[in-house]
This record gives sequence, structure tokens and C-alpha cells, in this order.
Amino acid sequence: MDFRSHIRQTTSKTDKGIEIGASYAPILPKSEGYDVFVIDHADQDQLRAKYGAMGVDTRRIEPVDAIDDGGEFTQLLEEGDSFDFILASHVFEHLPDPIHFLQRCERALGEKGRLVLLIPDRRFTFDYLRPVSTTGQLLRAYLSEQRRHDAGALYDHYASNAARDGVQVWGDSGGGHIAFASTPLAGYANAVNKGSDYVDCHAWVFTPASMRLILADLRTMGLISMGEAFFHESVGCEFMITLSRGGAGPIPERSALAREAILEAARGGVHAAAPAVTPSATIDVELGYVNETPHPQHAVDLFKGRWVSAFPADSRLQAGNVVLHDDIRLKWLVEMTDGVKGLDVLELGPLEASHTGFLLDAGARSVLAIEANKDAYLRCLVAKEVMGLRDARFLLGDFCAFLESDARRWPLIVASGVLYHMADPLRLLELLAARTDTLFLWTHVVDATAMPVDDPRRAAITGTLEKRWRDETVRLHRRPYGPVTDVRFCGSAAAEPLWMEREDLLLALGMLGFDRIDIQHEEAGHPAGPALSILARRTAIQKG
Repeated sequence: MDFRSHIRQTTSKTDKGIEIGASYAPILPKSEGYDVFVIDHADQDQLRAKYGAMGVDTRRIEPVDAIDDGGEFTQLLEEGDSFDFILASHVFEHLPDPIHFLQRCERALGEKGRLVLLIPDRRFTFDYLRPVSTTGQLLRAYLSEQRRHDAGALYDHYASNAARDGVQVWGDSGGGHIAFASTPLAGYANAVNKGSDYVDCHAWVFTPASMRLILADLRTMGLISMGEAFFHESVGCEFMITLSRGGAGPIPERSALAREAILEAARGGVHAAAPAVTPSATIDVELGYVNETPHPQHAVDLFKGRWVSAFPADSRLQAGNVVLHDDIRLKWLVEMTDGVKGLDVLELGPLEASHTGFLLDAGARSVLAIEANKDAYLRCLVAKEVMGLRDARFLLGDFCAFLESDARRWPLIVASGVLYHMADPLRLLELLAARTDTLFLWTHVVDATAMPVDDPRRAAITGTLEKRWRDETVRLHRRPYGPVTDVRFCGSAAAEPLWMEREDLLLALGMLGFDRIDIQHEEAGHPAGPALSILARRTAIQKG
């Protein structure tokens, strides 16, 4: 799941909200039409100076509307008004008093307002060697009305940073030697520093279950009234929780959460050798009988807990959480091509048929979709049945082998989320170019501008090779999946796929005859790596 895309796709530009700590990577940028107040720890000029000195691209830093001093967010509102959302990405762990923060948010949100939290998982960050925080510790900060970090928090942060093979740990790549990157003396020096300047740190450390336990405890005590409206396990280095007054999502019993928090540390982390979930993994659909009135939800529940994407709201079916049936990337494709009405479309990697359904709803005459993952293929068949996708056909197998053996040309090929999973991405591009004049790609890339040398996302890249291709030298970056324990993971059979550089990808498309290339949805700050949508078309007459 791509949390940032999910947030954008579920936030209307007519909603009014706050984004806290957006810094150089806003999720809901004002520049894209979102109605947000930007709150940060410094103003725009100070943020540009701070991150510019680190070599970060500061062009996306937006004007800051308010500096967070612990005051009420309601001060930004007209009397009687409220916010529809508050978004805080990688903020909660920095707060001197998280309970006070939750209460401030609650007072500023409307009855249907939501607080969206993206929180780092200590198992996949430089906090790896630290124990999780407890409700009691947060309560102590709240009752003392703490507005700066205490000596204990400063010591823990500055004495206990972890490194893998000497590099700061951040991400889910396995392997390497984990050790403290700092010393008790460094921690003590920060703990006893009496300077007047505010000193930042990761004061709080969480795993998903430990955070859910804390929030449930705070609600039980009456310190907050918001409940869990949405939760998603960690992807990369972070997990996501949405709170609202009406939130009443299914939360495990308190002792179960406590046990789960203990087990989380044993199940994975930055150096864990967890077994990978591969395309050949056993599909554990529970056999037996359904003794209830037939309903589409029974079919969906054959794969309960394994769905990635959500069904349309009007279907009333409960599956995954990622909104793909109304994807802005596919909407852009339709707008740019003057529609897909009457077209026979080839789709590669349909996952769970959300894009398939979108294309048919947009007027495509038919969609032939090819999926290699057995589990995903079966979910596509369920989606086809419950959504009535009559003009969709799904094939199980390798789409490269299909393109090599089937000589049909297609008016449109959609290949979303597949190129960066390939062991030979250049070969896939050649095959696509031989079968269509209109190609849609959404993919991750390696981009030196968006990923400078010290960018933590580069830790996932284990090697780079140069390949001669059509008299050009193309750089390909080896990016293995690493330990994968999420049953919803759907990569490819390649254990070590190769990522292309952004410029090499555009060069290759041009060399393959696509003379009109449009780009949209560039996400330089995507947690997995820079991503973009590409619509590549041939407009010139091809000879020979």
C-alpha cells in the first residue's frame, strides 16, 4: 500500500485541513489545490536553509501558516468552524506531549473529521535497538504538562541511534551488522544540556500494536474520545492510523495487543531473516461450506486479510484499503487519450482488477489482463464475478512470455506497477513497443536529483550494473525485496528486480519510437523511491 497516494485519493480538495510537519515533502500540497494550513517547527525560509544544507531539494517547501508552539489549532478557525482533517506524517514521535497533541487535534476537528497519523515503526528505523514507549510514559509527560523533551528522552535518542554496517538504519532492507551508532557519553551530554534552544529527538518509539494499545488505553481513560477508523500494518518503515470521533474499527483485546507488541519485535526488523512471501507460496483459502444466504461478501472473504484494494463504496463490500477503482492515474490516462471508448486493452499485472474495472467503466470494449501471481489471479476472478466485469478476461502466467508468443497489436497497453519488478526491464520495454503505439506506465525509478547520495531510500539498492543496449549505456540498479512477511505483498518471481534510472527510461522509450512522452504524478518523496506516470505514444508513421 502506498500511504501517501491513499491519503491523496481519499482527501477531497474541498476539505479544509492541516498538514503538520510537511517540510520538503508535503503530502497534500497547496500548489496542487489542497485547502490546507501548513504548520511546522520553523518558517519557510528557515526550513529551506535547514534542508538545503543537507543537500535536500527544497523547491517543494511551501509557505508555513503557523509555527507549532503547543497552542490550540482552533485559533486558525473562524468561531464555530472546524477542520475536516489533520495530517501528521512522522511528527507524533517528536512531540514532547503526545496526549496534549491528540486533544488539540480533537478540539479542532468536526464530528466527521479525521486525524491521519503516519508513524515510523521502530523495527525499521534507527530506533531499532530501543524498547517501545508505554502509555504510562506518555501519561507522565501529559500530567507534567511537558513542553520540551526531558533528559531521559534526549538521552535515549542520542545514546541509542542504531546503524547497519556504519550507515544509519532506515528502511526494511535485511542483512548487515546492527550496532549502536552513538555512545552513552553523547546521550548524557544532550540530556544535561541547559541551553535555551529547543532540542529535537525521537522521544517516543512504537510498533503498530504498541501504538494501538496506547490509543485504546487513552480512550478508555477518557483522555481522548477519538477511536480507530483505519489502521494499516507497516509498509517500508512506517504504519498508518486514522482516528475520528466515530471511529469504531475492530481493535484486538488489550492483552492481545500487548502480546502482539512483544511478538512484533521477534518477527522482523532491519536485520531479520524472515521468510519471503513468494509467488509460489501456498494459497490458504479455507475450505468448507458457507451456511448463510449467498452474498458477494462470502466470495471476497475467501481471501480475507489478503486484499490490497478496496471495492467501490456503493458495493458495500469489505476488502482492502487502497482506492484503485477511482485512480487519478487512470483518470489522467483517459483524459490524455480522449478516452478509451471502444478499445481492446491489454493490461499487465491487474493485481485485483480495480484498474480493469475502471477501464471498462470508462468505455473500453474489452480488457485482457495477465497476472502471474496465483493468489492475485484468483482475487481477480472473485472481483470479476462480484463486480460483473463481463468484458474482462484474466490469464494466469508470465506476460513477457505472452508478448513474445502473441503477435497481436493493441491500441492501448496499461502496465501499472510492473516495470520495477522486472529482472530485465529493457526486454519488457522492447516487447511492449512491438505490440502497441500507446503505452501507459506507472513505475518507480532511481533519480539522482530526488535521491541524493545520503537519501535513506538508497539503502535498499544493493548494486548497480551498466548494460550496453542499442549502442547506449544504461545503468540498472539491483533492488531486492528483502524480508517480506506481509501476505498482501505482490511483487514478481524475480528475487532481485532491476530499477531503471528516470532519464534512461525516457531515453529508452524514445529510442523505441515513442515520440510523444507525457509525464504526470511525479512523487519524488515516495517512501519506496521516486515514482511517476508516463504516457508514451507514437505519432509519427513508422517505416519498415
